[in-house]
Amino acid sequence: MNNEIVGRIRSRAEFVHWGRISWTEKLHVMASVLSSFFSRDPRSQFAYDIPQGAGTFFNGCYFGDSFKKAEPEELATIFWSTGHDSTLKLQGQKLRTMRHPDILTYQDSIEVDSTFYLVTEKCKPLSIYMKEITLSDQQKEFVVSWGLFRVMNALKFLHEANLSHENVRRSIYVTAGGDWKLSGFDRVTGFSSPRSDLNQLAIVLWEVFNGFRDSITKPEAPGMIPPRLHDLYKKIASPAAARTSVAELIRECRLTGGYFKNKFVDTLLFLEEFQLKESSEKQPFFMHLRESLDIFPDDIAKYKILPKIIQTYEYGDAGPNILIPLFKLGRLLDENEYQRRVVPCLVKLFGSPDRTTRVKLLERIDEFAPHLSSQVVNDKIFANLASGFLDTSPAVRESTVKAMVSLAEKLNFNNLNVELMKYLARLQGGDEHGGIRTNTTICLGKIGSYLDPSKRQVILLSAFTRGMKDPFPPARMAAVLALSATQQFYTLMEIANRVRDQAFKAIKGFMENLEKASEHPELIPEIEAQVPQWASWALKSLSGKFYKGTPPPEVRPTQSSAEGGEPAATGASAGSTGTATAASASTQPKESNQPTTPSDYDGWGDLSELDSGSTDEWADALEPPAAAKRDEDDWSIGWEAPRIPAPPKAASPSVPIKKLSIGEKKTTGGLKLSHAKPKPTNDIDSLLGITTSSSGTGFGAMTPTSTAKSSNSPKSDWDAFGNDDFLSGNWGAETMCK
Repeated sequence: MNNEIVGRIRSRAEFVHWGRISWTEKLHVMASVLSSFFSRDPRSQFAYDIPQGAGTFFNGCYFGDSFKKAEPEELATIFWSTGHDSTLKLQGQKLRTMRHPDILTYQDSIEVDSTFYLVTEKCKPLSIYMKEITLSDQQKEFVVSWGLFRVMNALKFLHEANLSHENVRRSIYVTAGGDWKLSGFDRVTGFSSPRSDLNQLAIVLWEVFNGFRDSITKPEAPGMIPPRLHDLYKKIASPAAARTSVAELIRECRLTGGYFKNKFVDTLLFLEEFQLKESSEKQPFFMHLRESLDIFPDDIAKYKILPKIIQTYEYGDAGPNILIPLFKLGRLLDENEYQRRVVPCLVKLFGSPDRTTRVKLLERIDEFAPHLSSQVVNDKIFANLASGFLDTSPAVRESTVKAMVSLAEKLNFNNLNVELMKYLARLQGGDEHGGIRTNTTICLGKIGSYLDPSKRQVILLSAFTRGMKDPFPPARMAAVLALSATQQFYTLMEIANRVRDQAFKAIKGFMENLEKASEHPELIPEIEAQVPQWASWALKSLSGKFYKGTPPPEVRPTQSSAEGGEPAATGASAGSTGTATAASASTQPKESNQPTTPSDYDGWGDLSELDSGSTDEWADALEPPAAAKRDEDDWSIGWEAPRIPAPPKAASPSVPIKKLSIGEKKTTGGLKLSHAKPKPTNDIDSLLGITTSSSGTGFGAMTPTSTAKSSNSPKSDWDAFGNDDFLSGNWGAETMCK
């Protein structure tokens, strides 16, 4: 009993003495209670929201946006009118009994206080739609061809049911998906001739291209109607339309060269009939779809094509070809729509057993990673994603490594610092392809800032110092650059004990250049010309794109093919790694001094496309067999525990260096260095000697200069760093990863 009823009963003096009042009074009180209980506003029980505003007036009634109260995402349009002379109630009754894809869908209706409310699928009148939408001339013709096709199908349905609409001009509505649908059946009569409906459709066609005018009462001259439509316009606008069948008009327009025979209509019809198509037809369709998406307006692409693509994937018939259309159309959605419609599809795609689908998905991860929440990544994606590290396909392993850069910041502590590090350690230390080992090192350099501070130093130093010993030259260079980019994470003690040796080797390389310039002063302009471009490349390469080497085939090349099949590449690598034979060194061709163009440097570590084979092939063929003993920098095991300092090693014999006594002058040449203003020691540009490049990419042409020499001396970790042959590929120039 509500407060109003209780107050009414308590106002009576007999409330305290209920048993003393007569039965008549008792019945009166109970009637008041029941009347108050059942007299609720029926609008509060209505399933759809009724707008409080005035709405938009059109064709004798108002309309506005609505939604289903139980499911706010389900949008609708509500029409209402007041008065007994309104035809809206009759329209609702007729619409409720007609079900056809090209007739506006009835949802619900209610009448309250002489006001009738009619709810349909979300739509707006054609005249308003054409004024609001912005279309190119080509898009407008495509939209009109699709719209006329749908309306004529609705008229065909009515005429075959012996009904004539008689009010086509003001009864066409456009749905959220861009479909033109027929409504307004309050004037429907028995069918006698198609002339009335077709003449009114001709007026609609004229108004679409010439402007909507209430003063037009009959078809006019074509005006701005495109020439391709003139024949159809004449057929439906003339009195001869009485002898024309709508079904025959549709058939003629769908023939080759007809107005309804175009890629716009064909694409939308294929999507509607997708489940009836053969698998051999579906794959080519999606390949062509991604090339023709630009011809569709945003509303059709967003609310018609995208839902069909998602639905198609759920049936498992689309394959990897839906990915490009899916991601391209996903940009049209706001964040809530993306989470509701696209993210569930992405989660399923990550679990796909098809390798092609997984690789294409990982290659475009930058497009959708910002939309993935940490919970989705850790709970629904990471487990499936991590299986790619162990895949037998090199392409899947490499794509998985690259994808972790975009997802690392979303991983929780265990997935990032424990699980992911185990996988990366395994790849860096044991993968047979040099390109994958290189990209693993690059990945660590990019995600180093996300690692837990208590584990970061141990993981990064162990990984990068081991990477410096990799037999693949780009892997060693990646380790050096990654170490430089993450130097803020290391203590001075670690730098002194573990990085110093590698730094001295780098200094040795610089000293060789200085000695070369001192002995041959005429080479100074050539050497200095390369410095700005090389230094800028070295600083920015870590944040650029990944190494793009073609993974070698599953069958490793033989020694003979490695030595003879690729003389240029083999000779360079042999001199770098110290494993080449004298024969291969003697056949090494002279290097070209022709600089490459800046456009060649748009990716992380791309090697030059060798005529005789993949760079990975010659690099892997020259890799020495793995040592049986454990590398002191092997971080794949034991890095979780605190690191125990290793006992000091005996000092290795130093190489005697000839020193000049005081006052002695070198007679072979002189080196003149210009005075430079000192910079702070923490300025990485100063440390690397980088000068600002005028190039927009931050790097320029670089002439590979080899300092490798054929010798029988034991292999050293520095041997390959004197050779820059492998640097003929592309290295990115993006902002340093922070």
